[in-house]
Amino acid sequence: MNLSLIEELVDRIDDLEERISALEQENDALEERVEIQKEQLKQREEESDALEERVEIQKEQLKQREDELEQYEQLVSENEAKIDDLEADLDAATDHRKHLQQRLHTLESEQTPSSSEEDPDTNRSPLQQLVRLPSKAVSKLTANQQRAQFIAKDIAEYAQKVPAGFAIDSRTIRTVLNAKEGQTPHTQTVTRVMNFLDEFGKEGVRIVKRRGTKRLIFSAAAVSKLDAESSNSPSRPITDVVMSWCR
Repeated sequence: MNLSLIEELVDRIDDLEERISALEQENDALEERVEIQKEQLKQREEESDALEERVEIQKEQLKQREDELEQYEQLVSENEAKIDDLEADLDAATDHRKHLQQRLHTLESEQTPSSSEEDPDTNRSPLQQLVRLPSKAVSKLTANQQRAQFIAKDIAEYAQKVPAGFAIDSRTIRTVLNAKEGQTPHTQTVTRVMNFLDEFGKEGVRIVKRRGTKRLIFSAAAVSKLDAESSNSPSRPITDVVMSWCR
Protein backbone atom coordinates (compact mmCIF):
# COMPACT_ATOMS: atom_id res chain seq x y z
CA MET A 1 0.00 0.00 0.00
CA ASN A 2 1.55 3.25 -1.06
CA LEU A 3 1.63 6.43 0.98
CA SER A 4 -1.05 8.27 -0.96
CA LEU A 5 -3.57 5.53 -0.34
CA ILE A 6 -2.86 5.60 3.37
CA GLU A 7 -3.29 9.35 3.49
CA GLU A 8 -6.58 9.05 1.62
CA LEU A 9 -7.82 6.48 4.13
CA VAL A 10 -6.77 8.71 7.00
CA ASP A 11 -8.64 11.65 5.49
CA ARG A 12 -11.75 9.54 5.01
CA ILE A 13 -11.54 8.32 8.61
CA ASP A 14 -11.16 11.90 9.85
CA ASP A 15 -14.13 12.95 7.72
CA LEU A 16 -16.21 10.10 9.09
CA GLU A 17 -15.23 10.98 12.64
CA GLU A 18 -16.23 14.61 12.04
CA ARG A 19 -19.56 13.50 10.58
CA ILE A 20 -20.11 11.11 13.50
CA SER A 21 -19.28 13.91 15.94
CA ALA A 22 -21.68 16.24 14.15
CA LEU A 23 -24.40 13.59 14.20
CA GLU A 24 -23.78 12.97 17.89
CA GLN A 25 -24.13 16.71 18.55
CA GLU A 26 -27.34 16.83 16.52
CA ASN A 27 -28.60 13.79 18.41
CA ASP A 28 -27.76 15.42 21.74
CA ALA A 29 -29.58 18.57 20.61
CA LEU A 30 -32.58 16.52 19.53
CA GLU A 31 -32.61 14.64 22.83
CA GLU A 32 -32.44 17.95 24.65
CA ARG A 33 -35.34 19.31 22.57
CA VAL A 34 -37.29 16.13 23.26
CA GLU A 35 -36.70 16.53 26.99
CA ILE A 36 -37.76 20.18 26.81
CA GLN A 37 -40.90 19.23 24.90
CA LYS A 38 -41.59 16.47 27.42
CA GLU A 39 -41.34 19.02 30.21
CA GLN A 40 -43.57 21.43 28.30
CA LEU A 41 -46.07 18.66 27.61
CA LYS A 42 -46.05 17.67 31.27
CA GLN A 43 -46.55 21.31 32.24
CA ARG A 44 -49.45 21.66 29.79
CA GLU A 45 -50.99 18.46 31.12
CA GLU A 46 -50.73 19.84 34.64
CA GLU A 47 -52.24 23.13 33.47
CA SER A 48 -54.99 21.21 31.69
CA ASP A 49 -55.70 19.21 34.84
CA ALA A 50 -55.79 22.44 36.83
CA LEU A 51 -58.17 23.99 34.29
CA GLU A 52 -60.41 20.93 34.37
CA GLU A 53 -60.44 21.12 38.14
CA ARG A 54 -61.34 24.82 37.97
CA VAL A 55 -64.06 24.04 35.44
CA GLU A 56 -65.50 21.39 37.75
CA ILE A 57 -65.37 23.81 40.68
CA GLN A 58 -67.09 26.50 38.59
CA LYS A 59 -69.71 23.97 37.48
CA GLU A 60 -70.42 23.16 41.12
CA GLN A 61 -70.55 26.86 41.97
CA LEU A 62 -72.87 27.51 39.02
CA LYS A 63 -75.16 24.68 40.09
CA GLN A 64 -75.16 26.06 43.62
CA ARG A 65 -76.04 29.55 42.30
CA GLU A 66 -78.81 28.08 40.15
CA ASP A 67 -80.21 26.24 43.17
CA GLU A 68 -80.03 29.43 45.24
CA LEU A 69 -81.70 31.40 42.42
CA GLU A 70 -84.48 28.81 42.16
CA GLN A 71 -85.03 29.00 45.92
CA TYR A 72 -85.04 32.80 45.74
CA GLU A 73 -87.57 32.81 42.89
CA GLN A 74 -89.76 30.40 44.83
CA LEU A 75 -89.49 32.61 47.92
CA VAL A 76 -90.37 35.69 45.85
CA SER A 77 -93.36 33.88 44.36
CA GLU A 78 -94.55 32.82 47.81
CA ASN A 79 -94.10 36.35 49.15
CA GLU A 80 -96.01 37.81 46.20
CA ALA A 81 -98.85 35.37 46.87
CA LYS A 82 -98.83 36.37 50.55
CA ILE A 83 -98.85 40.05 49.58
CA ASP A 84 -101.81 39.45 47.24
CA ASP A 85 -103.66 37.66 50.04
CA LEU A 86 -102.88 40.44 52.52
CA GLU A 87 -103.99 43.11 50.05
CA ALA A 88 -107.17 41.17 49.38
CA ASP A 89 -107.79 40.85 53.13
CA LEU A 90 -107.14 44.56 53.56
CA ASP A 91 -109.57 45.41 50.77
CA ALA A 92 -112.14 43.08 52.31
CA ALA A 93 -111.72 44.64 55.75
CA THR A 94 -111.94 48.15 54.32
CA ASP A 95 -115.00 47.26 52.26
CA HIS A 96 -116.63 45.69 55.30
CA ARG A 97 -115.95 48.78 57.41
CA LYS A 98 -117.38 51.05 54.72
CA HIS A 99 -120.38 48.78 54.35
CA LEU A 100 -121.04 48.91 58.09
CA GLN A 101 -120.70 52.70 58.02
CA GLN A 102 -123.16 52.84 55.16
CA ARG A 103 -125.68 50.65 57.00
CA LEU A 104 -125.26 52.68 60.19
CA HIS A 105 -125.75 55.93 58.33
CA THR A 106 -128.80 54.50 56.55
CA LEU A 107 -130.34 53.46 59.88
CA GLU A 108 -129.62 56.89 61.35
CA SER A 109 -131.17 58.55 58.30
CA GLU A 110 -134.29 56.40 58.61
CA GLN A 111 -134.67 57.36 62.27
CA THR A 112 -134.02 61.08 61.71
CA PRO A 113 -136.58 62.97 59.58
CA SER A 114 -134.95 65.17 56.95
CA SER A 115 -135.69 66.97 53.76
CA SER A 116 -134.02 64.22 51.74
CA GLU A 117 -137.45 62.80 50.88
CA GLU A 118 -137.93 65.79 48.62
CA ASP A 119 -134.43 65.51 47.14
CA PRO A 120 -134.54 64.08 43.59
CA ASP A 121 -131.17 62.37 44.26
CA THR A 122 -132.91 59.89 46.56
CA ASN A 123 -134.70 58.50 43.51
CA ARG A 124 -131.39 57.52 41.99
CA SER A 125 -129.79 54.16 42.72
CA PRO A 126 -126.61 54.17 44.80
CA LEU A 127 -124.73 53.17 41.64
CA GLN A 128 -126.04 56.24 39.79
CA GLN A 129 -125.00 58.42 42.70
CA LEU A 130 -121.61 56.68 42.79
CA VAL A 131 -121.06 57.61 39.15
CA ARG A 132 -121.94 61.25 39.98
CA LEU A 133 -119.36 61.56 42.77
CA PRO A 134 -116.83 64.38 42.35
CA SER A 135 -113.17 63.37 42.08
CA LYS A 136 -112.43 64.56 45.62
CA ALA A 137 -115.06 62.21 47.00
CA VAL A 138 -113.99 59.34 44.72
CA SER A 139 -110.46 59.49 46.14
CA LYS A 140 -111.91 58.63 49.57
CA LEU A 141 -113.70 55.50 48.37
CA THR A 142 -112.21 52.05 48.94
CA ALA A 143 -110.15 50.62 46.09
CA ASN A 144 -112.94 48.23 45.06
CA GLN A 145 -115.58 50.98 45.19
CA GLN A 146 -113.38 53.06 42.89
CA ARG A 147 -113.07 50.09 40.55
CA ALA A 148 -116.84 49.63 40.56
CA GLN A 149 -117.34 53.32 39.78
CA PHE A 150 -114.79 53.14 36.95
CA ILE A 151 -116.66 50.28 35.28
CA ALA A 152 -120.13 51.74 35.90
CA LYS A 153 -119.21 55.06 34.24
CA ASP A 154 -118.60 53.33 30.88
CA ILE A 155 -120.71 50.21 31.30
CA ALA A 156 -122.33 50.73 27.90
CA GLU A 157 -118.88 50.46 26.32
CA TYR A 158 -117.71 47.40 28.28
CA ALA A 159 -120.94 45.37 28.42
CA GLN A 160 -122.46 43.31 25.63
CA LYS A 161 -126.03 43.83 24.44
CA VAL A 162 -128.26 40.90 25.32
CA PRO A 163 -132.05 40.39 25.28
CA ALA A 164 -132.24 41.15 29.02
CA GLY A 165 -130.27 44.38 28.64
CA PHE A 166 -126.47 44.48 28.90
CA ALA A 167 -124.16 41.74 30.22
CA ILE A 168 -120.57 41.88 31.42
CA ASP A 169 -118.73 38.81 32.73
CA SER A 170 -115.94 38.46 35.27
CA ARG A 171 -113.34 37.93 32.54
CA THR A 172 -114.20 41.25 30.90
CA ILE A 173 -114.09 43.04 34.26
CA ARG A 174 -110.65 41.53 34.91
CA THR A 175 -109.47 42.74 31.49
CA VAL A 176 -110.82 46.26 32.07
CA LEU A 177 -109.20 46.51 35.52
CA ASN A 178 -105.94 45.15 34.15
CA ALA A 179 -105.93 47.89 31.51
CA LYS A 180 -106.78 50.50 34.17
CA GLU A 181 -104.19 49.48 36.77
CA GLY A 182 -101.49 47.80 34.71
CA GLN A 183 -101.71 44.49 36.58
CA THR A 184 -104.06 41.53 36.70
CA PRO A 185 -106.48 41.90 39.63
CA HIS A 186 -106.92 39.18 42.23
CA THR A 187 -109.91 36.88 41.71
CA GLN A 188 -111.36 38.05 45.03
CA THR A 189 -111.04 41.65 43.85
CA VAL A 190 -113.10 40.94 40.72
CA THR A 191 -115.72 39.18 42.85
CA ARG A 192 -116.01 42.11 45.27
CA VAL A 193 -116.27 44.62 42.43
CA MET A 194 -119.08 42.58 40.91
CA ASN A 195 -120.81 42.40 44.28
CA PHE A 196 -120.56 46.18 44.67
CA LEU A 197 -122.07 46.75 41.22
CA ASP A 198 -124.86 44.30 42.05
CA GLU A 199 -125.53 45.83 45.48
CA PHE A 200 -125.37 49.48 44.39
CA GLY A 201 -127.33 48.87 41.19
CA LYS A 202 -130.37 47.70 43.17
CA GLU A 203 -133.10 46.25 40.93
CA GLY A 204 -131.31 47.48 37.79
CA VAL A 205 -128.43 45.02 38.20
CA ARG A 206 -128.28 41.33 39.06
CA ILE A 207 -125.65 38.58 39.11
CA VAL A 208 -126.18 35.36 37.16
CA LYS A 209 -123.91 32.36 36.68
CA ARG A 210 -123.88 30.52 33.37
CA ARG A 211 -121.47 27.79 32.30
CA GLY A 212 -119.33 28.41 35.36
CA THR A 213 -118.86 32.12 34.61
CA LYS A 214 -120.38 34.94 36.66
CA ARG A 215 -122.11 37.72 34.73
CA LEU A 216 -123.69 41.01 35.71
CA ILE A 217 -126.91 41.78 33.89
CA PHE A 218 -127.76 45.49 33.68
CA SER A 219 -131.23 46.48 32.56
CA ALA A 220 -131.33 48.74 29.52
CA ALA A 221 -132.87 51.47 31.68
CA ALA A 222 -130.07 51.20 34.25
CA VAL A 223 -127.38 51.50 31.55
CA SER A 224 -129.17 54.48 30.03
CA LYS A 225 -129.34 56.23 33.41
CA LEU A 226 -125.70 55.47 34.21
CA ASP A 227 -124.63 56.78 30.83
CA ALA A 228 -126.62 59.97 31.43
CA GLU A 229 -125.16 60.41 34.92
CA SER A 230 -121.57 59.95 33.72
CA SER A 231 -122.14 62.62 31.08
CA ASN A 232 -123.46 65.16 33.59
CA SER A 233 -121.42 67.44 35.80
CA PRO A 234 -120.51 65.83 39.14
CA SER A 235 -120.93 69.13 40.95
CA ARG A 236 -124.58 68.52 41.83
CA PRO A 237 -125.55 67.42 45.37
CA ILE A 238 -124.97 63.83 46.43
CA THR A 239 -127.15 62.13 49.01
CA ASP A 240 -125.82 61.68 52.52
CA VAL A 241 -125.89 57.89 52.20
CA VAL A 242 -123.45 57.92 49.30
CA MET A 243 -121.25 60.56 50.89
CA SER A 244 -121.01 58.38 54.00
CA TRP A 245 -119.05 55.84 51.93
CA CYS A 246 -116.32 58.44 51.47
CA ARG A 247 -115.79 59.23 55.14
